Amino acid sequence: MQPNTTSSSASGGGTGTSGGSPAPGVLTPSSANVAFGNVAVGTSTAQLVTLTNTGGSDVKISSVAVNGSGLSASGGSNVTLTPNQSVTLSVNFDPASAGQVTGSLSVSSDASNPDLVIGVTGTGFTQNVQQSVKLSWQPSPSVVIGYYVYRGPAAGNLSKLTGTIDPSTSYTDNSVVEGQTYVYAVTAVDSSKVESTQSNPVTITIPNN
Repeated sequence: MQPNTTSSSASGGGTGTSGGSPAPGVLTPSSANVAFGNVAVGTSTAQLVTLTNTGGSDVKISSVAVNGSGLSASGGSNVTLTPNQSVTLSVNFDPASAGQVTGSLSVSSDASNPDLVIGVTGTGFTQNVQQSVKLSWQPSPSVVIGYYVYRGPAAGNLSKLTGTIDPSTSYTDNSVVEGQTYVYAVTAVDSSKVESTQSNPVTITIPNN
């Protein structure tokens, strides 16, 4: 008699789900860095950053934060992105003082890159303010047709600042330089074009910005 034998075979290498698991969510920023360049102190400017879910699963953004002097951000927190969906953040720079600022924008989520960091840079600068000197004086008690204004580095070394006779009793000098000292005097001119002696000199030092 032949003994009974039992045989079996397997094929297919095991079992699995059809199509596999979806790819995890991935947050992809529109820019890896935000560069504001030069921004005047006291002036606010903003740049937009778009975050796109380039993965195959939903991504929930839990928080958006920024660090760095004068930097702030808005939008994007507590948002869920489906695959290929985007959200736009606003990154703002409002420098309070002159100097370079290096910071970062941090986005926390449940994506495969849960702690996304984007570099942020900017430089605050102080705008040069045009200095000026405003002069005014009492009218001459005599009958005159106008005045000349003189300026120089010292009382004994004054040159005529105005090229024509000015009937006004005030003058604004917009050609001064910060840190310099100027001496001013005024003369009166009558109808015969005779010029009086110079007034008592006034010394003014222009402050540095």
